Amino acid sequence: MLMTKQQFQDSIRARKPMNVWFLGEKIEDVTTYPPLAASFNAISKIYELQHRPDWQDLITVPSHMLDERVSIYNAPLRSAEDANRKTRAARALAEVIGCCTHRCTGSEAFAGLGPACYDMDHDLGTNYFERFMNFLKYVQQNDLTCTVTVTDVKGLRTAPPHAQADRDSYVHVDEVREDGIVISGFKCNQTGILFAHEIVIVPTTNMKPEDKDFAVACAVPADTPGLTFVLGRTPQDKRFFEVEGDIEGIDLGKQYADHQALVYFDHVFVPNERVFLCGETQYVGRLLSYFTAVHRLTAGGCKAGGCSALCGAASLLADMVGVQKAGHIRTKLTEMAMTAETVYGLSIASGVEGFQHPSGFWIPNPLMSHTCKYTCTKIPFDAVRYARDILAGFGETAPSELDMRNPEVGELCQRAFNPGNPKYNAFDRLRASRFIEHMVRGSNWTAMALHGGGNQEASTVMARMYTDWEYLKGLVKVATGIEKDAQKAEEFIDTIGKRQGRICTTLDLPKVES
Repeated sequence: MLMTKQQFQDSIRARKPMNVWFLGEKIEDVTTYPPLAASFNAISKIYELQHRPDWQDLITVPSHMLDERVSIYNAPLRSAEDANRKTRAARALAEVIGCCTHRCTGSEAFAGLGPACYDMDHDLGTNYFERFMNFLKYVQQNDLTCTVTVTDVKGLRTAPPHAQADRDSYVHVDEVREDGIVISGFKCNQTGILFAHEIVIVPTTNMKPEDKDFAVACAVPADTPGLTFVLGRTPQDKRFFEVEGDIEGIDLGKQYADHQALVYFDHVFVPNERVFLCGETQYVGRLLSYFTAVHRLTAGGCKAGGCSALCGAASLLADMVGVQKAGHIRTKLTEMAMTAETVYGLSIASGVEGFQHPSGFWIPNPLMSHTCKYTCTKIPFDAVRYARDILAGFGETAPSELDMRNPEVGELCQRAFNPGNPKYNAFDRLRASRFIEHMVRGSNWTAMALHGGGNQEASTVMARMYTDWEYLKGLVKVATGIEKDAQKAEEFIDTIGKRQGRICTTLDLPKVES
């Protein structure tokens, strides 16, 4: 059953008490805590939109397990069409809320765990896939929000998990019981975790046999005893406390945002039916390959949406102050729009160029997906620079809403900040200015462009792995005559035709041949 906005909010309020901290104080109710208000608004908006007719086909799909529609965040990708829907939804939702939807990472954990569990069952005779699909069905039936915890704190980066001075640097298995496992350790940079129903744990890096205790994937309810959360700061977190009385909240930039938190698992029990990998180190890399192929596809969609919104704000400000026809302004705005189209196009292409896994899950093209994420770590920052440039210095140092409304200095501030265009007033200019400030330096948006889903080097490593280097060298050998065997040269030319322009390899990932 698809939950309404109110049902979602009620379900979060109904959770057991959680151990959440910020600024040295314990948060008693995350749903009423001011610095989390915009985050609660954002995920609530997703639940609201899935009931609107114009959004239904974009963010809900028929379930292949239930006789009803479910959220795209709780449905596995089963075709190129599903992958492209995920991209389009990510972009459209980013254009509405301008931040993380809070639900993407959970869907991407499902996209990785399904095929990986299937592979382990096929090769090892385990029953992980049945466990996982039962869990996924439960999530669909209740329209739950799930988040994935990937990033361990890692400690000394030159030491593998088993060699860390503090074992908690990576989430690990403390004890294996007949009915389940006990886990401990840190995960960091967890977007939206405080408003999730379920937390899915997966490893953060490839592992060797000696790292067996750290090769664990499982799921726990967010209100499970033994979890401690510490909310991360943003440059504007204290502004949330200012919103009251006649203050609109303009200085927040917009009414939607996300949050990041550190989480510590302190001897948390996980029953067997929620354990999807336990010690199978040889399958960690494959799990991450499946997961990141979808995770990094999504990056192109959501960064396209953010760039679209940023471009819109910069264009609006240009209209306000009368510079919309200046050549350099038009060029910058056009480049911002093309930035959005570039990462969007890469995301769409990686879905189209993917392949079917024997489990029925659809895997986006790994090379193109990682290329998409790599591009997201670079060109959106040109859009950020252009937006700040068009915003100009006064926009970067604008008076606060408190000063603009102050009985003594408010009129002065409003006169000074009036944009000149009679269609708009000083408060309109402040709203557009704060929107840009929020996107480029007040929130996590730029951090997610750079680090969300893996940083530039992480994308590069995976792209390198899925590039067919022997094929590329073969192209030149044939073209230059280094390959002396005429028959082999002609066979290679036929191979080029069969590949139809693709330079990627899928390595050992199982796939259904079309």
